[in-house]
Amino acid sequence: MENILEGLNAEQQEAAQTTKGALLILAGAGSGKTKVLTSRIAYMIQHGAVAGKILAVTFTNTVKYMWVGTFHSICGRILRQDIEHYAFQTGKSLDKNFTIYDETDSLAVIKQAIKKINLDDKIYAPKLVKAIISNAKNKMQDAYTFATFARDFKSQNIAICF
Repeated sequence: MENILEGLNAEQQEAAQTTKGALLILAGAGSGKTKVLTSRIAYMIQHGAVAGKILAVTFTNTVKYMWVGTFHSICGRILRQDIEHYAFQTGKSLDKNFTIYDETDSLAVIKQAIKKINLDDKIYAPKLVKAIISNAKNKMQDAYTFATFARDFKSQNIAICF
């Protein structure tokens, strides 16, 4: 078997050989963080660790069949794996067929909803509507639940957007 630590400097080798517990590597762009991370994983597996029990979070999507990827890709993978175990308080269940929108996409959808139901986007600023909807989601409220608690005219219109 080739030396998996080959090409790493002393500090990188020390990080790669740290096999117990979590490890945070702070270094600049292009400094070899992902190389250290993948070398550490290989070193751990070489020394008896089970690949499926390793979680590695990085800013680089590197491997398909191990738990290595960006924070968002790993969280998306966890959701897709276990989402059928979750449901809203209303009983609505979730499935694996979902899309995660970034800031730009979600604001675009909200702008379309505001326009579709003929609301004034100065009164219903898309960023404000998004923040209110996001707050409801953080409280585990789906659109139906949010609408149930919408008492005033503005909240009722935001519920329609939601």
